[in-house]
Amino acid sequence: MRTRFGLMTLAALATAWLGMATMGGAQSAPATADPRVPGTTAQQAISAAATALGGADKIRALRNISLVGYAQYAYQNGGGNITGMPGAPQKLIAANDYRRVYDLQNGRMYHQERRNDLFPFANYGGHDFALQRQVLDGTIAYNINQQNQAIRGGDARDRRMWMHTHPVVAVRAALDPAATVGNRRQENGLTLVDVTLKEGDTLTMAIRAPRNYPAWIRWSGPNVNLGEVAYTTHFYGYVPWDGIYMPLGYTTKLDWRDIDFLKLYVDGYQVNAQIDNLAAPASVTAPAVSQAGGAAGGRAGGPGGPGGPGGNIQVTPIARGVWRFTGGTMAIEFADHLTLFEAGGGPDRVRTVVAMARNLVPGKPVTQLIQSHHHFDHTAGLRQAVAEGLTIISRRDNGVIFAEMMARRAPNFPDDLERNRRPFTFIPVDDHLQLKDSAMTMDIYHVIANNHMADAVFAHIPEHKIMIEGDVATAAEDLQWWGNSWLENIAHREIAVEKNVPVHMDVMTTEQVIRMVNPGIQRVKEFCAQHLAKGNYFPGCPPQLR
Repeated sequence: MRTRFGLMTLAALATAWLGMATMGGAQSAPATADPRVPGTTAQQAISAAATALGGADKIRALRNISLVGYAQYAYQNGGGNITGMPGAPQKLIAANDYRRVYDLQNGRMYHQERRNDLFPFANYGGHDFALQRQVLDGTIAYNINQQNQAIRGGDARDRRMWMHTHPVVAVRAALDPAATVGNRRQENGLTLVDVTLKEGDTLTMAIRAPRNYPAWIRWSGPNVNLGEVAYTTHFYGYVPWDGIYMPLGYTTKLDWRDIDFLKLYVDGYQVNAQIDNLAAPASVTAPAVSQAGGAAGGRAGGPGGPGGPGGNIQVTPIARGVWRFTGGTMAIEFADHLTLFEAGGGPDRVRTVVAMARNLVPGKPVTQLIQSHHHFDHTAGLRQAVAEGLTIISRRDNGVIFAEMMARRAPNFPDDLERNRRPFTFIPVDDHLQLKDSAMTMDIYHVIANNHMADAVFAHIPEHKIMIEGDVATAAEDLQWWGNSWLENIAHREIAVEKNVPVHMDVMTTEQVIRMVNPGIQRVKEFCAQHLAKGNYFPGCPPQLR
């Protein structure tokens, strides 16, 4: 599907920018300006915002708005940094060729972008600016693939809320007689009102006097890692476009660690342009099981990650007292209990895995979970594990971020941890922790020599010469940015390893791991050489490989 809209002409852009510069001086608020929006009711506050944005009648008459720009996302909602400690450098994702089309007449939205990771990623696909297209048609969410096929998928409510993070779209929705507005109040010099959309979803709008433009819009949604997240989209630099005032900058923050989740830079708008028909085609309107799709606000924090959602999980014996579940979770049998390794794939999967593990050995409960590291694709089932009563074992600093994750509440979108609050119990690992009884000995070691993660652990079972790991050797099928980290950890610990049991891939022999890693190291060197030859100093290049 091709979207038929373009950027404004250079002359029109110059006029708009000149108008913005003039407006900046002319509309400076006097020092004695009334900080309150006119009126006393929520509806009067919305009316004031509508007037400021161009007038209620003009806003109601809008057919569509098209936005063109570029953006940056926080990788994994801020949960994919080198360490889980607050203040760690944020990994970012670029989103170029960024477009949103708001079909206001029909309650539809089209979103597209081309994403590229701004850090060394393990697969070529993270660096190819792949086109991603997502659409909302009322209560139906669907995506358009590389073959221009419409495929049902994504969360309609999530996309609807992102659609209303545009101030004009939100005010227009609030003007709809089917919507309700109320709870007018003052907060930090802003006038706040709650808007319940005709679909029943609620958002909060903040309006800043004396210009009476919307300052931000806030809404909440579920998140498997954090329970529930509040998104607040702030608006900056209002300028007129065909008589409608719209911002040039958007910053969406999370209520977790004040993460800048999305920064959106606007190059231009089109108002009432010719747009494609965004109606869901017949191929996606029939009832169907939702497929993975993500949100128009970026990479979703949903199930995903190792293992995927629950269902069709198989358990395979690996050695005496050791089993592997589909998706990478391991179960290790001790004299009077079982310990699991890794809780990715989302709550449904982890709920299923724990239930199956409890039936592996009669009379032996599942009591512990070893978590390899904090990255959100690996911890998408951690809240479920705590809800199941498991004690978590991981690198000491991971306990900081895990405690934050478990402490978060989810009143509007309750998960099992919200419904069954339990204390978070944690056993820290510094350099080495041994779990040993009459039936099993297992060593847990801090991972070294790995620029993907500073606070990771792996497990080693001496009896079977088995190494259990996540992202040490087997996260990088294409590009092995951390080189021989796997072999360096084995040599550093002076352990014998004949079999590697990974989270992301199938069980491998030592020889198979080496045959995978070495070409991956060579591909990194070639990847960087190609970029450096063009004068492009790509993140991670020149590679620091051993």
